[in-house]
Amino acid sequence: MQYEKDDKETIKNKSEFVLAFIESIFSRLSEEQKTLVDRCTNNIYEEYQLHNFAKEYEPDFKKFYDELLKQPEDEAQNLALVIERYVVGGMDIFAKKTNIEIKNRFISFDISELPASIQTTGYLVVLEHIMNRLHRNKNLGKHTWIFIDEFHILLANKFSSEYIAKIYKTGRKENAIPTVITQNIADVIKNEDGCKILSNSEFAMILKQKPLDLPPICNIFDISDEESRYVTDSPSRTRNYCLWRGQSCF
Repeated sequence: MQYEKDDKETIKNKSEFVLAFIESIFSRLSEEQKTLVDRCTNNIYEEYQLHNFAKEYEPDFKKFYDELLKQPEDEAQNLALVIERYVVGGMDIFAKKTNIEIKNRFISFDISELPASIQTTGYLVVLEHIMNRLHRNKNLGKHTWIFIDEFHILLANKFSSEYIAKIYKTGRKENAIPTVITQNIADVIKNEDGCKILSNSEFAMILKQKPLDLPPICNIFDISDEESRYVTDSPSRTRNYCLWRGQSCF
């Protein structure tokens, strides 16, 4: 729950993140629960501000949980009980301070071995860190390269899908250079956010494709029938095709 001091929208953004974080482990929140999440998030970040951003008051999931327990509503106690194992129980991996150096110039996140029950939560934590890093790097006058492999997996969940779309939508303002990679283009073009991301990409490299996947790909990138033959099964043709700002190259 890192706080960017110079960002006026920070508390609002953090509240949205905590909502998505909890919904990823608790299915759908009621309106009452969303209000409680918003209140508690505001409370812990305001306390952080009041204490001049002292490290001991830095917000984390444990502080959020403690604040939730302080609320008088029965709904708050029920919600605290649900998330208890993710804070002080056996699934508390995201409730602790990281022991990994995440300020290096090159960082690779691999969450493939996370338990299935918290993989979505893992996606959100990593993507939230990327958003924080974008803000910080922009303030330092730096560009950020982001490479997302197995892109189609992130699109399978609405929370991570929306986060990726957000990175692509606001990334240019934050000096981001995102690249997505997938072998399952069919899954991408079936997803609304996936199609938006593809259509907003200035450069695309398309390798060999199945004939059934070609029509929607050609539609998104405005590829002609003649050009599409470069990525079909024909052995006599090069099976790579790339686009750069609407211009093709072979």
